[in-house]
Amino acid sequence: MHHEHDAPLAGTVTVVMAEGRRLIRLGRELSSPIFDALINEYQRLTRDVMERMGGRQFEVFQDTAIAAFPTAKQAALAAAALQHLVATHEWPHKGDVAVSVGVHSGDVGIGLGPAATICCEALCDAAEGGQIFLSPSAASLLEEEDLGDLAIRDPGEQVTRRGGSRVRAFELVSAAPGHAPGITAPE
Repeated sequence: MHHEHDAPLAGTVTVVMAEGRRLIRLGRELSSPIFDALINEYQRLTRDVMERMGGRQFEVFQDTAIAAFPTAKQAALAAAALQHLVATHEWPHKGDVAVSVGVHSGDVGIGLGPAATICCEALCDAAEGGQIFLSPSAASLLEEEDLGDLAIRDPGEQVTRRGGSRVRAFELVSAAPGHAPGITAPE
């Protein structure tokens, strides 16, 4: 059976990178079996959400997951769904886990290479846990889209934590408090 999401990515694609906040630091605080269970659960959850929402070329390394999406809307909905699931999941160590998410759109020929990864890393690094930052190219592709309960706000230039460099970011926010973006609530 051939699925449409098996077709090769072409044209403009959107990359989503999710970075766990404080996860690696927990490795020094938790026992090995609990930390291993936490990382495995985090990786499984991010993979499940991204693949279910149409993500492809999924890669995960420790607390960082990255996937490519055929459309910016799919990427935005996946980022929001991931944020919600991570925030509401019952983690093995019974603590909170937060992710910062970077979303960047570019041409498949050049967009999926190191440049997209570097852009997403900077956005993740500037975002706090629980925030989704969009690059200007991703934000412009979403302007005409119906994103349901999601909205784009413009917080202006942001400063990355690690390098202190400046990055232009737009924030994807839920316009309806308490509602899971991208996930339809039962009627």
